Amino acid sequence: MQIIKMDDGKQVNGSESKVVKIEDVMGSHIEDPVTFWGQNIELIQDLLKVSTALTEICPFAAKVFGDPVPEKIYGGLYSEDQCWYRCKLIKMMTNEKCLMTYVDYGNSETLKKPCIVELPEDLQRPGLASKFRLWGLQVPPKQDVTPFDQGRRFLASLINDKIIRISHRDAAHDGTFLVEAESDALNIGQEVADKGFAEKYNVVPIYNIERVKSTAATLINGSKAEVVQGLSNGSQKVKNILDSKNDYLGIKTKGRMKSIQHRSRDIKMDGKNALVHALEKKSLTHCCSGQMQDMIKIQHDQRLLEDQNENLRTKNVTYLQNCQLLERQLKQQQLELKKMEEELKQHQKAELKFTDDLKHAVETKLGCLAEKIEKLKQFRSELNENRFGDDLSDAMKVITEGSLQTPQSMKSLENIWNEYDLAQEALRKCKSLEDVHALIDKRNELRNALYAAADEFTSEIDTLSIRDRVNVLKSLTCSMNAAYGPHEIEHNSYQMFDRFIEWRNSKLQEFNDVKHRTAISLQVLAKWFDKTVKIFDLNSRASSPSIGDCKSVDEMLDEAERDVCRELDISTTVGNHTIMQKCELDKKIIHGAFNEVMQKINQEHSLLLIIENRYADSVQFKKQAGQWLNTYPSVGNLLSIKRSVKNLKAQLRWKLVEKNNIEDERLDNIVQRWFPELPLLHPEAAIKSYMQSAGLLTESLERDLFDPEPMRELSSKRSLVCSEVKSKRILLKGYSVDFATEANMIERAAAYHRAWSVLKENSGLLPILYLFACKSEPVAYVMLPFYPGCSLKTVQDTNPLNSAEVIKVMRGVATGLQTLHSSNIVHGALHPHNVFAVNREHGIVGDFDFTKSADQRNIVGWMVADKVNLVAPEVRSGQSATLASDVFAFGHLLLWLNFPKNDFAAKPDGTVDFSELSMDPKLRSLVSRLTCFSPVDRLEVDQLIKDGYFLAI
Repeated sequence: MQIIKMDDGKQVNGSESKVVKIEDVMGSHIEDPVTFWGQNIELIQDLLKVSTALTEICPFAAKVFGDPVPEKIYGGLYSEDQCWYRCKLIKMMTNEKCLMTYVDYGNSETLKKPCIVELPEDLQRPGLASKFRLWGLQVPPKQDVTPFDQGRRFLASLINDKIIRISHRDAAHDGTFLVEAESDALNIGQEVADKGFAEKYNVVPIYNIERVKSTAATLINGSKAEVVQGLSNGSQKVKNILDSKNDYLGIKTKGRMKSIQHRSRDIKMDGKNALVHALEKKSLTHCCSGQMQDMIKIQHDQRLLEDQNENLRTKNVTYLQNCQLLERQLKQQQLELKKMEEELKQHQKAELKFTDDLKHAVETKLGCLAEKIEKLKQFRSELNENRFGDDLSDAMKVITEGSLQTPQSMKSLENIWNEYDLAQEALRKCKSLEDVHALIDKRNELRNALYAAADEFTSEIDTLSIRDRVNVLKSLTCSMNAAYGPHEIEHNSYQMFDRFIEWRNSKLQEFNDVKHRTAISLQVLAKWFDKTVKIFDLNSRASSPSIGDCKSVDEMLDEAERDVCRELDISTTVGNHTIMQKCELDKKIIHGAFNEVMQKINQEHSLLLIIENRYADSVQFKKQAGQWLNTYPSVGNLLSIKRSVKNLKAQLRWKLVEKNNIEDERLDNIVQRWFPELPLLHPEAAIKSYMQSAGLLTESLERDLFDPEPMRELSSKRSLVCSEVKSKRILLKGYSVDFATEANMIERAAAYHRAWSVLKENSGLLPILYLFACKSEPVAYVMLPFYPGCSLKTVQDTNPLNSAEVIKVMRGVATGLQTLHSSNIVHGALHPHNVFAVNREHGIVGDFDFTKSADQRNIVGWMVADKVNLVAPEVRSGQSATLASDVFAFGHLLLWLNFPKNDFAAKPDGTVDFSELSMDPKLRSLVSRLTCFSPVDRLEVDQLIKDGYFLAI
C-alpha cells in the first residue's frame, strides 16, 4: 500500500486513492445512532473566546424584533444552564416560539422570543461544530423508538465530552462528513453495528482529495481565522460598550459558560481538566513535545480567562446593585411627579369650577333658594297644622280620658272568693262525719253567694269594652315605642304632663314666629323683583327708582335663605320626632312625658289583665258550679273522674318511661366513650341488652300501661293491639318468643333501627318506637306508629292511586329499600299490606316479622298483590331471598299499582307477561329491568331511584 503525504501533513492511501485525513474531535451532541456533532480540538480556545464574548454582549443586546431570519446568527439563552450561545433559526413554531439550533454545538431547542438577542457583525461567523456520520452505516428504516433512543444513548457514551479520532472518507451534499471514528482504540462504527443499533450498506465512494482538503482547511484554518478576527473586533466593541456606561450603571451578566466549563474546567479526571487529560493522552500516543507545550499554553490561557471572568462577575454585581438603586430612586421620583400632576389637575379643576361659579353666582343662588322654597311648600302641605308633640298630647288624652278603674263588683267578688276558699280548705281538713255536714252547709251557702257575685261581676264587665281598651293600649304602646324608643321607669315622672304642655306651647309660638319671618323675607324679595321689572321695562313711561335706592339684593337673598333654612330645619325635626336633638332640656321634657305616658299605660294594662283573668275564672266557676248548687255528683260522675285519674296516671307512667330511656341513653354514652367495663360489672342495670338492641329494648313498659284496643281485622294470628300515646295512634305487635328467638328478634330489630336512624324521617322506613317483653307471658312487643287506612291494599280497594301518586309513593318505597339494602338487610316481606301511602303521596316500607329470617318471610301467603305473585322465581325454586328478590317484588308492585284491575298472564319462567299492555315507555323499560327472570340482570335500588320514570315529577 502506497501512502501519500499531503500538503497539510496528513496522509493519503495512494494505492486505493482514498482520503484518510485524520483529526481529533471533541463530541458535543448526538443526533441519531450514526450521526453526531463535534468540534476540532484546535478550535477549543476559539470556543472559549466566543463564550466569553457572548457573556459580555448578550445581557445588553437588543431583543429580536419581529421573526428571526434563517440566514442570521443570534444569541440564545439555553434553558438548562441559563448561559448564552450562538444559534440559528430552523423554523417558527408559533408567533412567540422559535426552533433554534446552536451552531457551535449542534443541539436544538424551542426558545421564546425574549430569550433571543441580536449579535454584532463580528459574531456572524460559521459555527464551530461540524456534523459527522459514521461511514458505511445507516439507521434501519423501520426501527422502533426504543432501539433508536438506546442507540443514541450508546453512541453518546462513546463520544460525548471525549476526544475521538476521526478519519474522513467523504462528504455528503448537506455538508455532513462521512467518517470512521475511533475512541480508546475502539472502532465506534463497528461497536454501534455490533449492538444492532445500525446496519451496514454498500457505498459508492466519490473520493476527491481536493474537496476534502478544502473542507478540512475550512473546518480548521478558515473558521479559526474568521472567528479569531471577529473576536478581536468584538472584544474591542464590548470594551467600547462597557466604557460608555456610567460607573454606577453596571449590570451583572446572568449567563454562565457552563458548556465551556463542562469541557475545560468542571469535568475533571483525577483532579485534571478533561481536555488536558485528553491532550496528554494524545501527546503520549500521537503528538510531539511541541504539542505538549501548546497544551500547557492552553491551560495557562484558561486560567487567565477564569480570572478575568471572576473580575467581571464582581464588577457586574456592583453595577447591578447601583442600577437597582437608581431604578428605585427613579420609580420614587416618578410617583412623586405623578402625585404632583394629580394635585395640579385638581387645582385646575377647582379653579375652573370657581370661575364658573362666579359667572353664574346669581343664577346659582336663586336656583338654590327656589329648591329650598319648593321643599318648604311640600313640608307645609304635609304639616298643615303645628305638630309639635301632637302624638304625646294625643296619648295623654287617651290615657286620662278613657282609663278604666277597678269595678266595685270585683272587690266584692274577691272578698267572697277568699271566704269560699277557706270553707273548702276546712272541708279538706275535716276528719269527723259529725262536723262535715255543718261545713258543707256553710260551703254551699258561700258557693251560692259566690255564684251571685260572679254573675254580677261578669254582667258589669260585659257592659265594658275591655278588649277594645286593651287593643287601644297595645296600639298606643307600639306607636310610642316606634317614635321614642323603649321607655325608662322614673319614679318622679308623674309631674311631667304640665311641663310638657307648657314646653309645647312655647315651641308652637317659636315655630309660628319662624314662619312669620319667612313670609316677611319672601315678601320683601318679591317686592324687589316687582321694582326690578319696572326699571327694565322700556315701554313703561312711569319713572321708577334706581336699583341703588333699593336694599342690597345680596342681603335680601341671604336673609330669605336663612329664614327658609330655619323653617326647613324645624319642619324636618317635627316630622322626624327629633325636636330635642340640640337641647338637653327639650330631651328631658319629652322623655319625661313619654315615660309617664308609658307607666300609666302599663298600669292600666295590668289592671285590665287582672280583670280579664278574673272574668275568665268567674265564667268558668259559673259553668262548673252551676250544676252543683243544690245537688251532689252521681256515681257515674265519680267513675268518669276515676277514668280521668287513670288516664293521668298513665301519662305519668309514660313520663317515667321517657325519663328511664333518657337515663339509658346517657348510660350508653358513658359506656361507649369512657367505661366499657360497666355492662360486665353491673349486669343488673341491663346495659348490655339496651346496647345490643340499639336503644330499642326497654324494661319499664307493660302492655297494660296502654289500655289497648284489639285489632283483629288486621291480624288474627298474633296479638295486635292499638292504643294512643301523646295523642298519636300506635300499634303493638306481639310475638311469641323463647330465649333463642328473643335474641334473634332483638338483633334483627336493632339492625333495622340502625338503618332507619341514619336518615330517620327521610329513610322511607316505618320507625320502631320501642321494644319490650311482657313480664307475665313469653311475648315480646314492638311499638310502631299506626297509619289506619294507608296500606296499599286498602287504598287500592277504596280509592286507587293515580299515575302521579303512584310515582310519588313508589319513590318513597324505593328510598326505604335503599336504606335497608345499604345496611345489607333483605326485607323479604314487601307486599300491599306492608307498604303505606301516607297522604297518598309519601310511600313508607313497613317493618317485618323480626322472629323470622328473610327466607321465612318471603314465602308466606301475604306475598301477593291480588293475582300477582311477588315471590321471585329463584326463591320459588329453593334459593335464598336476596336484595334482588326485593327488587323483583317492587317491580311487580309497581306494575300492579298502574294496572290494578288487570289479570296478568304468566310466562313459562314464572314472571308476569305485560307485553300486550299499553303503558308509558319509561314505565315499561323500568318494569322490564326489575322483573326479569335472572336476579343478576335486575337493577339495584341505587340505580332504580335515579331512573327517568321517578324523575318525571
